[in-house]
Parts: sequence; C-alpha cells; structure tokens
Amino acid sequence: MPTIWEYADQVAAGDTGSWLAATRRAALLLAPTHPVIALPRRVPVHQVLVQTTSLVVYGRTYGSSLPGHIVSGPELAAWVTEHALPGPEAAPGNIAAAVRRLLDSVAGMLRGAGHQVPEPGLRSLGRHSPEPVIQQWHDLTDVDDGFPGPLLCLGVAAMSDTFGPAIV
Repeated sequence: MPTIWEYADQVAAGDTGSWLAATRRAALLLAPTHPVIALPRRVPVHQVLVQTTSLVVYGRTYGSSLPGHIVSGPELAAWVTEHALPGPEAAPGNIAAAVRRLLDSVAGMLRGAGHQVPEPGLRSLGRHSPEPVIQQWHDLTDVDDGFPGPLLCLGVAAMSDTFGPAIV
C-alpha cells in the first residue's frame, strides 16, 4: 500500500506546479487519518478521497480571489457540509439536483482557476486531457456501468467522513 504522500504524487501525474502543490496539501490534511492508501479491487474509496480532496483544495486555492490562500481542514468541513448529498430517502429529483449542484460548484472553482471545464460524459479513451487537473475532473465526473454516478459523489461522502464536524 502506498503512503498518502506517494499516492498524492501519483495523483499529481507529473505536474510540478500548482496541481502538485494541491495534491500535497490534500495529503497533509489527510495524513493524520489516512497515512496509507488501500488499493482495493472494487470500490476505490481511499483513492477517490485523495483525488476529490486534491481537486477541491486546488479549486479553493487557485480559484479563490485571495492570493496565497491556504485551505484548512475546517474550511473543507464547511465546504463538505454545503455540498453534502441528500440521503437515500430523498426523492430522485432532489438527488439529481444535488449532484448537478455539486458538479457545477466544482466546475466553477476550476473555471475560476483558469481551466476550460468540459461537461461530464461517458467514460471513454477519447475523453483524455493532457492537463492533469482536467484529467482528474474526467476521472471523477465521467460515468460508466461500473459505478452508478460520478465518483466525485463518493469522494465528497468520504471527505464528509474525514472532515465532518465530529472529526475536525
């Protein structure tokens, strides 16, 4: 199992700038509760947690109007609270609207950081980006038969478990 630091560097995908800084900041915030990353065969919860946290840290840092902003655990807890998805008892339309709101919010942060963010679509080899941030967006928002919704939703749920009010 890789350490959180090794996996964060993998998520950075060779970037040496702001995306690497965001993945390492995410690792710093996750290290107390996730020092190593399990690599399961089925549902990659820990990997998706690191990927989602990195994307949110990046968006909050570089999509912010505050130069030099450093994202904190309590800030992530507040963000997760604002973006939590409704439970299974909610009407399907409410869940779909909450997922759309989550996708729009993250896309907005990435646009604020200067990226052209494509709409989520079906996962395919043709949906590749040389930009590691946008490739991570594809990985977390594109869907296929393997998971019933965007993996970003799983990542936000995992962030809630990690940065929720009882944890921070």
